[in-house]
Order: sequence, then C-alpha cells, then structure tokens
Amino acid sequence: MDIEFKEKTFEKYFGHELSRITNITFSPDQFDEAVLGFDEAFWVPDYWYRRFGPYVRSSRRRRLTGIEIDEFNRLGQRIASHMPRSKFNLFVQFKRPKYLISRGAKEWPDWKHSYYRYDITLHQQEALERIDAHSFGRAATIYAGPAFWQSEDLWEHVENETVVEHSNLADVGKLTGHEHYSYIAPGTFGKGHSEAVDIESDPIEKIVRNGLEYNEPLQLNEHLKKMASAIIDSTNNSPAVSSIFHQRRSASGLIDFNLNSLYEVTLIIELFLETFSLNLYVFGEES
Repeated sequence: MDIEFKEKTFEKYFGHELSRITNITFSPDQFDEAVLGFDEAFWVPDYWYRRFGPYVRSSRRRRLTGIEIDEFNRLGQRIASHMPRSKFNLFVQFKRPKYLISRGAKEWPDWKHSYYRYDITLHQQEALERIDAHSFGRAATIYAGPAFWQSEDLWEHVENETVVEHSNLADVGKLTGHEHYSYIAPGTFGKGHSEAVDIESDPIEKIVRNGLEYNEPLQLNEHLKKMASAIIDSTNNSPAVSSIFHQRRSASGLIDFNLNSLYEVTLIIELFLETFSLNLYVFGEES
C-alpha cells in the first residue's frame, strides 16, 4: 500500500521539529539583518545569492554582474562571525516506505503483522557510510521514515509537533550489506534484510547530544570547510561513489577544488547533497 503523502512533505516537517532539539536560537538584530540578508531563521533567500554571487548574467548583452569570488569569501567570513559556532552535522536520508498488509508479503513471517519497508540504495548507503567514517565524529548518518501512512495522521502529527516522535530512525552503519529495512512502529527498532537481522539504533536526542558534547565548536565558515574536506575524502577511491560524484563535479566545473574558498566549499556540499539525495542539519554550540 502506498503512503498517502509525499516524501518531501514528511521531510519538511521532520526538519522543523529537529530545530527544537537543542536550545540554540539566533535572531539577528537590525545590524545583523543588514549584513546577513535574513531574519528569524537560518534560511538564506535566493535573492541573496543573486545579489552577491559571483558574475551572474543579467541581460541579453551577456553583461556579467556581481562580485569576485575572493570578495564573496571575505563576505562569507564576515557573515560567519555573526553566527553561532557550529559543532555537528546530521545527514539524513528520508525514506517513503511501502506499507505492507498482506500475509503474502515477503517479510510477513518476520513480523506476523502489517509493516513498513523501504529499499537500501547501494551508492547512497556507501556515500553515507563513508562520510560518517571521514568526519571524525563531527557527523552522524541516519535513515528516517514515517511510522504512519495516512495524510490525516501526518497533519495531526504536524499540528501536535510529533512527526519525529512518530518516525522510525535507522543507523546507516548498521544497515551495511542489507537490501531492505522494515519496521512496524516508531522509534529505533527494525530489521535488516534479506536475511532478517534485528537492528537497534540510537534515538535522535542521543545522537545530537553526543555530537554537541564531544566536538570542538568552530566558526561556521571553518565548520563548512571541514565538512567539505570530509566529503572529498569520502568520495575518493570508492567504485560505487567516486564515479557518480566525479561526473557531478565535472558537469559543474568543480574537478579542481580549493578548500580555502568558501564559495567552492558551499558548492561541493550542495553537490554532495543533491547527488545522493540527502538533507543536512548543522547543530551549533549550546548556549
């Protein structure tokens, strides 16, 4: 049976609730807003990039406007000085499972109950495993799927702010070698398949708490550079990952990469997330 709502809708409200896990808040004052270009949220509007992005074509005469990349990098460092320092990255692969109610379903004997199941995609799995391994504790990687299937349930959980509470989370590292993952309830318990193996993952609160407790706080621009370095390391020397990401970088003209350029760092991160269909949440220093 198909889930009645789209994956994108689920991930949006899941992300809203993640922002409430820590006590970090940041509301720019009038001066900050003038520099940052936004208020009340960590969302940078598209017009900010159109205004400050290097060399944007703006007319039929192919005139180029904007600022040089070096100036963009200096501006980024100035912006980072107004932001809370960052400690930890959470990479989330959202899943839209099937809801299986037939006794003839393949994993029914393992549950003897209606259950949810989604596929594990090889190149996504390996990309997540590798970014986790190359982040030296500054990142965690999880799958997240709803433990409900009707639209009316989604909107009820949105209203009650219980989308995360009614989701099932799975540690990427514990699903190595599995083709599918199944579960019957919210929380952190499920089974890896083909041969059924019980999987018990950490709750989201523990993942975030550990990430904030054990990592050095860095200014946002330095945190992003460290993340991009981990991405480059994690996407090298892996047949399932390297060729896909190399093609994406080649198409975007980013084969030669400068880790000291905040502009190129942000592009590398964006390409990685797009290539492997991931969402990234950055958690800052606790106040």
